[in-house]
Amino acid sequence: MSNTIKIHRPLNHRDQWDADEHTLRTTIYEAVIPQIKKERFGSEVAELMFHVLNAPEELLDEVELNIANDFRAPGNYSLSTGDIVEVDGENFLCESIGWKKIEEPIYPLIREPFTAKYNYVTKI
Repeated sequence: MSNTIKIHRPLNHRDQWDADEHTLRTTIYEAVIPQIKKERFGSEVAELMFHVLNAPEELLDEVELNIANDFRAPGNYSLSTGDIVEVDGENFLCESIGWKKIEEPIYPLIREPFTAKYNYVTKI
């Protein structure tokens, strides 16, 4: 089993800390990732992505490290407050503590410049 992930970041970095679901965003990452260590859904996958994109490299396994390196290659930094992680079509706003599920994608995406796109399950 796998999950389709997209990460949407506020366009203005000054808005990041108080961004809500109405903040202008752009898609900075997209990948299909395998279930890692156990089956996860929704906010559990968002939390896994938070771990993978913020943990020191020595704490990541090979698949996690490949995902983190792919995310950072175009200059992205860690997953942060204000980012939205879209997991299989469900949207989760990263808050200072935990996740807020956004029932409908009401935030505007003004452009998708595409930085990274990889399928870790099929390796394409």
